[in-house]
This record gives sequence, structure tokens and C-alpha cells, in this order.
Amino acid sequence: MTTRSRNVVIIGGGIVGCLSAYLLGKNGYKVTILEADSLGSHASGFAFGGLDPLTGVGLPEPLLEFSLWCYGRHRSISRELQEATGIDVGFELKDRLNLAFDDEEVQAAKTNVDWMRNVGGFKVEWVDRDQAVALEPQVNPECLGALHEQSPGALEPYRFVLAAMRAGERNKVELLNRRATGLISEGGKCTGVTYENGRIDADVVVLAMGPWTQQASEWCGVDIPVTPLKGQILRLRSKKNPLKLAVNYKGNYVATKPDGLIWAGTTEEEAGFDENTTSAGRNSIMEDLLKMVPGMYEAELVQQTACLRPLSTDGLPIVDKVTGWDNLYVSTGAGRKGILWSTGMAHVLLDLIKYGESDVSGAEHLKLDRF
Repeated sequence: MTTRSRNVVIIGGGIVGCLSAYLLGKNGYKVTILEADSLGSHASGFAFGGLDPLTGVGLPEPLLEFSLWCYGRHRSISRELQEATGIDVGFELKDRLNLAFDDEEVQAAKTNVDWMRNVGGFKVEWVDRDQAVALEPQVNPECLGALHEQSPGALEPYRFVLAAMRAGERNKVELLNRRATGLISEGGKCTGVTYENGRIDADVVVLAMGPWTQQASEWCGVDIPVTPLKGQILRLRSKKNPLKLAVNYKGNYVATKPDGLIWAGTTEEEAGFDENTTSAGRNSIMEDLLKMVPGMYEAELVQQTACLRPLSTDGLPIVDKVTGWDNLYVSTGAGRKGILWSTGMAHVLLDLIKYGESDVSGAEHLKLDRF
């Protein structure tokens, strides 16, 4: 049996694990990422990469302050990672239209405008049908209007994961492609991790395994309420001009990405750990896509992907020390907002390990004992 020793072992090579390892490495910790497959091979690598801090689960309450903190960090960390590695993570600012097709949706959008326009740094407005079509000529002219968000931003998730890992390696972060099989403990303290034919002794262990973190509940005897939420995305090639804006409707989206393809999504499926794409998922996405941008009926399907997002019981992320353990931490559960929230989750984890508490805005809402 092989035995290794590191300051910190992070189980999971998604964006939360890699970005956390990078920050810990910068702060002098010797970190090993233990990943069963390849970096970003699940939710992180196949996500859309949207960075909108104003919409989605937990917003505006209780996570608006946390989301804004995370968003504000993305621009600087994207630049920081590129300078360190030469990898452009594709951070860009792009306006977004959230379409409304009936009076109820119009009223809901206008209500959102009322509070969103008071959030510092964001320009949000209601636009009527003609204004929406002027902003993005390919949107469905049958819409009644849209909530127009100026510059919420997006990036390329897989590049983000790779850049975080590469930058981490410059600070002695190492990747070990092995599947964790359990924890080593002594007197309420986690002293390491076992994997096939080996073990790593560690001062600190972090569970950042996405939806697979639920398996660690058996290892540590503490319920970590995270389940997989399957999401599928279509990548299409269109002969039409690239979309000028991102277009959304009821949680679905379409945008032209830097690779020149149209990305459209998504689904929210309770399908266990099945990561296969389905015709039902494809049909559902296409139906929503044509509702938003009817001209996409002629687009050619290039690729269909599926991933499993880690969803906590209340839909909010979990970043905390595991109850009853001195040096075991968990960081998971961000659902569809994992790319946005990854910056905040990584900083909160660093703070907890280094100082025992975090001053990141909204960190108090990420505690495990809320369940």
C-alpha cells in the first residue's frame, strides 16, 4: 500500500475543488486533489458558465450579498488565472433578455426590475416588444417584452477548471487520479483518506465531490443532504448571425458562445446518477429554444451533453466544517449556480481552514447545521 502525506486533501476535481486548492496553495498549504475521473469531467466541465448574480434559487434572499461578492471576484480571478497560466477562461460581459409572453410574466418581470435596479452596479430595465427585438432581432416577436439585464457576464467553465488547476500546480498543488474509498480517523479527527491501494495522511480533508458527496455521509456519520440534479445542454450550429445577447425564459437560455456555437439549455431532472443524454431532454430544450428564438429550427445539432449538479435540500450551497469533526470540511450543493458561487465557496473554505470563520458576505447562510 502506498502512503502519502499532505497538509490538505480535497476529494473532488470540479471547479470548487480546483479553485479551493489554488487559493490554499497560494496561502502556503500543500494540497492534493483526489479525483476519480478527470478534472471537470462532470458538472463543472459541462456547465453553461453563466454568472448572473441576480436570478435563481436563493435570490434575492438570502444569498444576494453572497452572489454579488462572488460575481465581483470573477473578473479579477479570471485575469489572475490567465496571467499565471496563459489560459483565457473566456470571461465576458454580455447583456441578457428575460422574455415575458403573458401578463403574469410581464408583472413578475417588472416586479423584479423594481428591486434589481437598486442593486449597485447593475443596470436593469423593462423593455417592450419592439425594444426587445431591436436589442436582439432573433427573439420571438410574439413576446410582450423582456427584462433587460446589462452585462451580467459568463465564462468558459472547463477552461476555468483547467486554469485553476494549472495555477495551483505553480503553488505545489498536486492531482492524484484515484477514487477515494473512505476516511481515516482518530479520536474525532480526520487524519487522512483511503483510496484504491493507498492512503494519504492529511491535516485537513475537504469533501468537494459534487452530488457524490452524499456517499461521504457514510464515511463520517453525518448527513450531507446533497442529491444529483441532471441537466442537459445542446450545442448547435446556425447559419444565422450570432446572437447579440443571451436570451432567457423561465430558467431556460440560449446564447452564442466563444466557440461560435449556439448553446441552449437546460433540463432539471431527478435521474439519480444517470449522466446519459436523452431524446426527451433534447426535445424539451428544443421546444423552449424555439419559444425564445423561433429561427433556430434550422440549426444543426453538434453535441448534446449532460451533467449532474450537486443540489442541497434547500438549493443553497454548503461550505462548513463537518459536525463533530475537528478538521473535516464540506463544500458542495451549489446546483445550477456552481460556476458563479465557486469563487465565494473557495474563499469561505480558505477562511474556515485558516481562521476558523469567514467574513465573506453571506457566508453565514452556507452552514451545514441549517438542516
